[in-house]
Amino acid sequence: MNFAIKRHDNRDINEINIQIDNSDRIQFITKDMVEQIVDQSSHNGIQANKIKDINTIKTEESLNANPFILKNNVYIDLNGEINIHVVQKQPIARIKTNKDEFYLDNYGNSFPLSKNFSLPCLLVNGEIQEDEYEGIANLVQVICKDNLLKNHIVGIEKVKKDLYHLILNVPDCYIEYGKIENNKQKLTNLKEFYTKYLDYVGFSTYKKISLMYDNQIVATKR
Repeated sequence: MNFAIKRHDNRDINEINIQIDNSDRIQFITKDMVEQIVDQSSHNGIQANKIKDINTIKTEESLNANPFILKNNVYIDLNGEINIHVVQKQPIARIKTNKDEFYLDNYGNSFPLSKNFSLPCLLVNGEIQEDEYEGIANLVQVICKDNLLKNHIVGIEKVKKDLYHLILNVPDCYIEYGKIENNKQKLTNLKEFYTKYLDYVGFSTYKKISLMYDNQIVATKR
């Protein structure tokens, strides 16, 4: 048994199979980057040539330390092939403050911008605090799941504490959103208002549409 294990460990690595989720759309992580981490995490710290060189635990830890990786799994099969599955973080919003700029994922976790790849997503401006990340992520997900909303809302701006504006793709018109709460109800009200009125007269008829009041919309004409 020990001989068989030793013979297996001394085998050359036949292949490194790397699966990166959503790699057709998101390229924060590439196969070359993963292979480099495998080599750096090997027992010799330079290059992994044989099965015994692979340190699966250290490789997983090194991959998890990458700010663009959500989770991963590394294992060696009986054919001497290294199998690596990587799940990238998926940005849904890009936060821009006076001091910093970074992404938010759909869990409300922040991670840095990449020098190698940029993914277009909803821009959020203002002095955003960490305890607001989750609420912003929830709001953005509601917007992005609806074709009507995502086609008209191009950004979010924090004006001051508990006051957010939704930025439209219409000049000189914005939506006064207020606190980030009751997102589904507020945006459902907005869609109904659009269907009944805005679809006929257009956003340009108004300079402000307010969702700050319970179960009603207050629109200010130009």
